[in-house]
Amino acid sequence: MDSGNTSLKSKKIRVYPETELKMTWRKWLAASRYCYNAGMARLRDTYFEGLKLPSAYDLRQVVMSNIPEWVNSTPFNLRGAAVLDAHAAFKNTPKEHKLRPKFRSCRQPVSSFKLQSQNWRGGTTYPTHKTESGIKLKELKVNASEEIPAAIPSDFNVILDRGRWFIAYTVEEERLTNPHQQAIALDPGVRTFLTGFDGNKVIELGNGSISRIVKLCKRLDRIQSETAKAKGRDNKRERFKLRKLARQLRIKIRNLVDECHKKTAAFLTSNYSQVIIPDFKSSSMVYRAKRKINHKTARSLLTWAHYRFKQRLVHQAVKRGCQVIEVTEEYTSKTCSKCGQIHNRLGGSKKFICPNCSHRIDRDANGSINVFLKTISGN
Repeated sequence: MDSGNTSLKSKKIRVYPETELKMTWRKWLAASRYCYNAGMARLRDTYFEGLKLPSAYDLRQVVMSNIPEWVNSTPFNLRGAAVLDAHAAFKNTPKEHKLRPKFRSCRQPVSSFKLQSQNWRGGTTYPTHKTESGIKLKELKVNASEEIPAAIPSDFNVILDRGRWFIAYTVEEERLTNPHQQAIALDPGVRTFLTGFDGNKVIELGNGSISRIVKLCKRLDRIQSETAKAKGRDNKRERFKLRKLARQLRIKIRNLVDECHKKTAAFLTSNYSQVIIPDFKSSSMVYRAKRKINHKTARSLLTWAHYRFKQRLVHQAVKRGCQVIEVTEEYTSKTCSKCGQIHNRLGGSKKFICPNCSHRIDRDANGSINVFLKTISGN
């Protein structure tokens, strides 16, 4: 396949390993974390002593020669990959931020270990490796949400994300041609995720979806409040149940937002040749000392994760031959799209009513039209 017409795509598949295999993978996660932290500690000490940093393979040799037996009993590849990751993280950090690469913690909600493609055979990892009870891994089932190829085409990661297991690897994907010659300008919002204008009509994307997400957020708040009140040893089991429920709700909220992102990005890149987006600055808009919006609006804005959507949109655009144009959005919501008058007292009103020409239009629709006009005028 011609590399000029292909792009690399990360594929992430949820898997459901048997209980004993889960225990083995958790041990491998701990071993990977131990080797990463040992490598990072060695690099930090060497750097602050003013000595020359070891090469990646020298570092691996040093770490591997001084590990406990329980770590040594795990596969070499995952231990070696963890040390090499630590070396790469430290090496790629600028000198003024050498304390930035942090140690991996067992409390992190997402953790992973890396294996080589040849370590996946017969539908499992290291099929001849034995568990602590003496069972070979090939005898333990790994069910998956979709079919995993018999030969994974690249090195892959086994990921534990908030109690859920995934296998992630990269594949080559053929780039598609985009037959459309139309552009659309987008304006991000809270009530409606995105409002677009393509020169002919206004399109609302994700309209009303925030109400369902807000209900889940309110439920999450109540659970967190109950968790804080359940103090003492007698309520230990109750706190465990509440934290588990809170984790499930966070996953559900994240999945709903991601689903909206994926469907929106697929629609835009499949139907338009150019997508014009503002430079999403949600974090600065909700910064407590400077923000002009209330805490409920700020939370909804952050929940929509507009910047994460932009990253997904750019990826989909490369795949489908679409161009993403980023513009600034100064006064796009406050400017009348009909006469150009700036409405300085717009506030949080959902409707834009021009004080000059009395033009009435939805606030987000007005913003998307102005983003479109701003782009084609070159300002």
